[in-house]
Amino acid sequence: MKFKITAIVCVALFLGACSPKTTPVQKKPTEPNAAKNPKEEKTTANKNAENPKSSVKEKAEMVISMILPFDLYGINYKTANLNDLKKAEIAIDFYQGFKMGIDSVANNHGNMDFKIQVFDSKDNPAELGALAANTTIKNSDLIIGPVFPNGIKAFSVYSKSMKKPMVSPLAASDPAIFNNPYLISVNNSLDQHAYTAAAFIKKSLNPKKVLIIRSGQADEYKYVVPFKKRMDSLAKGIQVSEIGIKAVGYANVYKSLSPVGLNVIVLPSTDRVFLITLLNELDKLTGNFQIAIVGHPSWEKASFLDNGLLERLNTYITSSYQIDRASLRSENFIKYYRSKFSLSPSEYAFKGFDVGYYFGSLMDKKGKEFLEHLTKNTFDGIHNDFHFLRNPKSGYYNTSLMVMKYQSGKLQKVY
Repeated sequence: MKFKITAIVCVALFLGACSPKTTPVQKKPTEPNAAKNPKEEKTTANKNAENPKSSVKEKAEMVISMILPFDLYGINYKTANLNDLKKAEIAIDFYQGFKMGIDSVANNHGNMDFKIQVFDSKDNPAELGALAANTTIKNSDLIIGPVFPNGIKAFSVYSKSMKKPMVSPLAASDPAIFNNPYLISVNNSLDQHAYTAAAFIKKSLNPKKVLIIRSGQADEYKYVVPFKKRMDSLAKGIQVSEIGIKAVGYANVYKSLSPVGLNVIVLPSTDRVFLITLLNELDKLTGNFQIAIVGHPSWEKASFLDNGLLERLNTYITSSYQIDRASLRSENFIKYYRSKFSLSPSEYAFKGFDVGYYFGSLMDKKGKEFLEHLTKNTFDGIHNDFHFLRNPKSGYYNTSLMVMKYQSGKLQKVY
């Protein structure tokens, strides 16, 4: 915790007391998967300063503005607790990973110079109007953030007006609600998860029956409605039914199962009591019925679920990301991150690196016209994979999704 508070103070000094400052790249550090260069590289500006007569051609500059919820001025550092620091931690970790990604591109390719400008959104939509009026943001080639839905919605108005592409790096919201053709949504929406689950069931499981079991939570319909719509279009001939546990009762679930063939049970709930009770009941039925479970994508972080039980029940979930910490790329990233910041990278640092490296690479290759090539470039990252499609009204959205299965004591990619 000491480091996190120190990190926030450092960022506070970095941003300045009155207004956001720009942060031009001062050196080009080594990419996590490359060997370190013992000699520190200098920027073109520094070289020209040392040798005014140098004939080195100045590179074009790409300007990236990051609008992140540090909320530095709203934190009492003497009394701050984990909840107070959570949003600032997300912003700091994401920024640090993103900066490493950009620097890796500059170090390994170097066709462009990058300037990163960092702004504190204070997690307050009212602040975003003032930021949008800032000349330095208006002159940006790419805007990263805001990260939370309210901020994205508020800033989308300005993004459309300025015709500036803005990246939503973390929110899983449906891009359609922001009505911004310049929005680039990295995280997959719940609709996309439901569509992918339906396609996987049809293509890979080929069930006799698909049974949706609801706990009664209203939020479940956000998954159920697009799932049923997709199943209707894909799975002709597969029986799909839906029951509510309150009406049927846990002990009577078996009456809704097919005695022959595979029963795929879709559980759109995140309710702890419901899931524990129902999964244990289903475990009793595996001797008489063939069962597979398709769960809500948020199960990946549900620590109350028993992985052994999920494995016995042949459980699958969709996922936007996977960090294989045993892979060479991950090991090198973790090692390099620790050397810079003296702690292990969080999920948000991984996300930041992938976003920085992907967009940095595209800008380095295509320059100011990078947006025209967004849908033509796929990316296999350490944490995320990117394959963007475009909707004229809601912008660019990432279609890369995985299906994971609980097996061999962990979640493994199967689709």
